[in-house]
Amino acid sequence: MPEILTLTETDTFHLRHDAAAQLLRGHWPAPVLDADLRSHYAELLAQAQEHAGCRYWLLDMRRRAWHMPSFDTWFSAGFAAEVQAALGQPVFIAYVLSPRHQTAAESTRTQVAQRACAQHDVYPCFFAEEDAALAWLHHQQGLR
Repeated sequence: MPEILTLTETDTFHLRHDAAAQLLRGHWPAPVLDADLRSHYAELLAQAQEHAGCRYWLLDMRRRAWHMPSFDTWFSAGFAAEVQAALGQPVFIAYVLSPRHQTAAESTRTQVAQRACAQHDVYPCFFAEEDAALAWLHHQQGLR
């Protein structure tokens, strides 16, 4: 059985490392405030560094609400640059969404944020199903 280590487990965020798949797996089990998201992403980056610069992240946000516009700005301008500085290689983030997130994921605001992230070699991508998200991450691993 592949080793999957629990790294963080709080009421608002669960993070595991799947060594066999070379993935960090994050999950929000309930709605969360945008302010708390920043600490969750800080934990993701810290654990990525702890686990050999793990650059493939599967994040399940089906149970949390879409974030505020200010979070996009923080993520695409600040956090993406921090990730690039810390890991030095492209990072691929596959988000699993609920149907209620679809409109926000396809919005111009989200597309602008994705382009800004790409300038820092951070590539968030959105999926309706976990299998598709995993397939995309595995494809990215095969290209590197």
